[in-house]
Amino acid sequence: MSRTFRLSAVYAALLAVTVVTPAMAKWPPWLSIESPVNPFDASTRGTVFLVHAATHDGTPELSALSGSAEGLVAGSRRTMALTLTATSHPGVFAVRKQWPSEGTWLVRITLASTTALVSLDAKDNVANVYVPTTIAEGRQIPRAVVAREIDSTLEVASAR
Repeated sequence: MSRTFRLSAVYAALLAVTVVTPAMAKWPPWLSIESPVNPFDASTRGTVFLVHAATHDGTPELSALSGSAEGLVAGSRRTMALTLTATSHPGVFAVRKQWPSEGTWLVRITLASTTALVSLDAKDNVANVYVPTTIAEGRQIPRAVVAREIDSTLEVASAR
């Protein structure tokens, strides 16, 4: 066998191993929450937590995300829109406190089909992060949040 043929066969084998179908190449948007926040970074100082947003197609812009504070105040459910701010790091966004001190609150951050529910303790520290997922095509993918998940999370947190 000639040397050229052997190299071609090796390249063909490598190509066959690295070829990925379009469905396998795509992955859904993802959100990660960072807390505590670095107090020495001026662009993140004073934030409750940071949101790291990632998509297969690149770094998402601030306009691709939305946020709301979901609360239980004196037995009544409250929802208020939040403003996220860009930081000096691409794909990283700051969440500052914009909800009242009364009651129990969680923060809902959404990027396309992915939502992170961030539970807060009485001092507005991150107590828990939950990204609802399901198994599809043998892998874990984000799923829609249902209202009862928010309600039950708030009820459990308010009972503490």
